[in-house]
Amino acid sequence: MRLGGRFHRLFGATLVSATGTGMHAAALPLLALQSNGGPLALSLVVVAAEAPWVLFSLHAGVVVDRLDRRRVMVWADLGRFAVMVVLAVLVLAARVDLVQLVLAAFLLGVGQVFFDLAAQSAVPDLVVREPRHLATANGRIAAAESNGEDFAGPPLGSALFGVWNFLPFAGNALSFAASGLLILSIRPDTRAEEASAAPRRSVRSEIAEGVRWLFGNRTLRALAAVSCLGNVVVTAQFAMLALLAKEVLGLPDLGFGLLLTATAVGATAGGLAAGAVSRRCGPGTVLLTAKAGVGVAVAVLGLVADPWVAAAMMVLTGALMAAEKVVVSTLRQQIVPRAVLGRVLSSSRLVVMIGGPVGAALGGVLAGAFTVQVPYVAGGIFLVLVALAFSPALTNRALASAG
Repeated sequence: MRLGGRFHRLFGATLVSATGTGMHAAALPLLALQSNGGPLALSLVVVAAEAPWVLFSLHAGVVVDRLDRRRVMVWADLGRFAVMVVLAVLVLAARVDLVQLVLAAFLLGVGQVFFDLAAQSAVPDLVVREPRHLATANGRIAAAESNGEDFAGPPLGSALFGVWNFLPFAGNALSFAASGLLILSIRPDTRAEEASAAPRRSVRSEIAEGVRWLFGNRTLRALAAVSCLGNVVVTAQFAMLALLAKEVLGLPDLGFGLLLTATAVGATAGGLAAGAVSRRCGPGTVLLTAKAGVGVAVAVLGLVADPWVAAAMMVLTGALMAAEKVVVSTLRQQIVPRAVLGRVLSSSRLVVMIGGPVGAALGGVLAGAFTVQVPYVAGGIFLVLVALAFSPALTNRALASAG
């Protein structure tokens, strides 16, 4: 399907930017360990990278709706480029400490919040706003994110760090510069200029409007709830995966990394196929089947001790999660008006993020009280029940009348 040069520049920028994100996601923890940091240092770096989604996502939604989304992405890339340049200089001078690493992770997280929300909100501006084109575009964006953040970026960042710890940060700076230049080459949208010139209300009232849109629409409300509950299970799955790989599957560290790679491979395939499958079977069928399918795959992970079966389940999990993400993104872009799309996306993302820490905590508690397989089996059964409970609101017929 031809989606046009403007979209393909966004696609290229997303792929390059995601690869940079994957590079520093692997290199920052390695640098923390190299700087004599222990488990506490690693956890602080991870928390600092995730905290901006909780702290700034609602405000970022307001910015994305007020300004030209192209400019928001360019500024996000420029900010991350500057952070990476400073960090690369500090690494070169051997002057890095834990405070600087945590601050860098936090600022990079802030940039990712603004870039991701602006990129997803910009998709309907760059392609025809109808299901077929939106699903295809969202599938390609999901594949770009998966390839960059999970498949290409982490091993590239780790490999470059092993050669010279300066290289992944210098390369990451170049990736953000290239992404920004690609976005800058996209022709501005006249609707963005009109939105920028519109009268301003208070930030609080604009955030409230986005929240009301989310919870006032039955379909959007159901999508947010299903995604949040799914995130509880998936976060528990990945939080306990290293332990499952070692204690149950008997895999070395390399095997654990390959399980994560298997997820990325599945996500790429699922993202690219989601549009075609959704057109053939309907978005509700894809959404509910994907949610229940992830539940079955997670439960199987807790019931088997064969690494090959586990790898197949990780591929399946990645593919179904990516397909679900594409369908959810497409539905939101169809339902929500352009003027409030950024705020609805940020509100939805915040609701989904709530499930993350809950899942990680529950996974740890269940694994500690019983065995590491228990959170997988319990989580898988729970997801199947979630799909059944929400099926009346998310059937093809219900989604066709959403608005």
